[in-house]
Amino acid sequence: MIYPWLSEIEQQLSTSLRTGRFHHAQLFNGQQGVGKTAMVEQLADALLCQQPSNIKACGQCKSCQLNQAGTHPDKFNVQVEGQSIGVDEIRTVSDFMSHSAAQNGNKVVIIKDCHKMTTAAANALLKTLEEPSPQRFLLLTTTTATQLPATILSRCSRTDVQVSDTDSTQQWLASLQIIDYPWLSLFYQQPLLVQAWQQADQLTTIEQLYKFATSLKQGHNFSELVDIINKDSELIRVFCLFVSDQLKQQLVSGMQFDAYQQAQQALTEFYQNSTQVLGLNLPLAVSRLAYSLRNG
Repeated sequence: MIYPWLSEIEQQLSTSLRTGRFHHAQLFNGQQGVGKTAMVEQLADALLCQQPSNIKACGQCKSCQLNQAGTHPDKFNVQVEGQSIGVDEIRTVSDFMSHSAAQNGNKVVIIKDCHKMTTAAANALLKTLEEPSPQRFLLLTTTTATQLPATILSRCSRTDVQVSDTDSTQQWLASLQIIDYPWLSLFYQQPLLVQAWQQADQLTTIEQLYKFATSLKQGHNFSELVDIINKDSELIRVFCLFVSDQLKQQLVSGMQFDAYQQAQQALTEFYQNSTQVLGLNLPLAVSRLAYSLRNG
């Protein structure tokens, strides 16, 4: 088992593979940090393994040794260069699929973040999906399946990867000796994100963000906050999540609904400006957000 919260999905995939109902194109949709990448990597290794047990590779055969070395000739990972996956990358996939397997078994292609395909790339992939060859498998991941064309979605077997039992993720995070921060429950659906923060020594920074979010209305000096989110733009989303959670708590405690809506609108504008506007005056944007929350 990769992660305890993925056991049900593992069982479903194992059953479909064992009963011959395994689709040639598998789409895994889910939030960042839920385990999609680990799932497709395990599945790819099992599909290439000469003696797999359900969807687990044996780890001993020649195919497994090639996988461990990262040199398996029948496994292809599409690399995302920049913000999109272009048509040339997908044409390479079609070419790879059309050749015989070097190990006389399956061939597997992994396309991570497939929602980044351009329209031309998606159309090129459609040709491969419409004419599947035996022993050829496409494994795709996405955080936003809604961004994919309906023609692609209709030709894939979709699995929504999510945490159905937060007790399992809570216990797993505790096993990593992660402190039970007051904000931790907000990420029970994204446990690997928390693990990544731990590995990067960022948990203290996340805790700082949370403290800034809880005291934003009272604050006047935002230089530390600006420094944190300037260094890592990904943390803007985390900070906005903390502020949004604070607003929800205030609504439950008696905040007027109109004021709540206005505050959430100000937060949405701050997030959009912070992530989309080049050269944004971030200190001023944070000050405006604090002003909006204070006077909402």
